Amino acid sequence: MIFLLLLLSSGLRAAAPAPCRAHLELHQQDGFLTVTGRCQSLLATPARYRYELSLLRESTGGRSQNTQRGEFDVAPAQEVSLSQARVNASAQDAYRIHLRVLDLAGHTVAQDSVVQGSVR
Repeated sequence: MIFLLLLLSSGLRAAAPAPCRAHLELHQQDGFLTVTGRCQSLLATPARYRYELSLLRESTGGRSQNTQRGEFDVAPAQEVSLSQARVNASAQDAYRIHLRVLDLAGHTVAQDSVVQGSVR
């Protein structure tokens, strides 16, 4: 019985809070879409992470894909700009944008994504 209670209580523990918040900023102007990947630290200590920003766009003219990766340091409570991509964009285009922030062991710690239209 005690084992069962311990097993049940271990399953009720809250997951560790995310160490940072990833978010995408989109800005469309003059036929271009500018995407900026950002990360805000939620920790009281400095940290080092990796990121991956991928953008897939489909239009009547074809398909394009852009992936950017890197490592970055972030101070406590600091927000940093990770990467920026700019592509032609019209109302008829479909795109999928995904930002992942990973710890140095390769585990995803934060992510954000945007999808518009139907990307195959």
